[in-house]
Amino acid sequence: MSVAKLTRNFIEQIESGKVFTYVDIPSDKISTVTVELSRLYKQGVIKKISKGKYYKPKKTRFGEIGPNSKEKLNSYINATKKLSYETGLNSFRQLGLTTQVPNVITIATDKSNRRIKVDNLNIKFVRKRVNAPKKYTKLLQILDALKDIKSIPDTTPSEALLYLKNYISKLNNIEQQKLSFFAREYTPRTKALLGAILKDLGMWEEAYRIKARLNPLTKYKLGIKDSVLKNKKEWGII
Repeated sequence: MSVAKLTRNFIEQIESGKVFTYVDIPSDKISTVTVELSRLYKQGVIKKISKGKYYKPKKTRFGEIGPNSKEKLNSYINATKKLSYETGLNSFRQLGLTTQVPNVITIATDKSNRRIKVDNLNIKFVRKRVNAPKKYTKLLQILDALKDIKSIPDTTPSEALLYLKNYISKLNNIEQQKLSFFAREYTPRTKALLGAILKDLGMWEEAYRIKARLNPLTKYKLGIKDSVLKNKKEWGII
């Protein structure tokens, strides 16, 4: 089958309003695919939301309807085969740490820091710390929350840590071990908090692997209550 026919078949079958790029077309002849997409765009068969991002408009009696804001946001999160994921305030809200709705959506990705506006959404891209399979997104969001524990609105560091501690306690053993492994790429403060939590949960071996990577003289001023983290002094948390 020709690339042109393959591309047209893909567009015929794709859901209206679904954002796609050339990488979604099942062909390794990228240059030919991009030429065909450009041709279809000029013909009005498909529309663009930005460079390289297309959609098939849905035709109604009131006119054409394009992708909604969530679909556009997902097109940036899923822009490459490597993991990109939501972080920052919106991911903390999804975890249950805050009820505040952000005016900026933050996406952790391989790309350099930048900002864009999509409809009424302000999107900020930050560099992610870990390359991991998509199924571990929630673990990275937990580590991001530990890293930013002092800046989560509508809560205190103690309240946020207690919530995260309970959340981590419900993860299975493999997920807890992965959390410990991914923490190696995070700040010392994040490592100290996670190490203290894991030791308190009885995962001593994982906890001391983390502790071996910390400077024993460093102190982390976080204002965590003793009742929330009884072994905090052992980890330099004050």
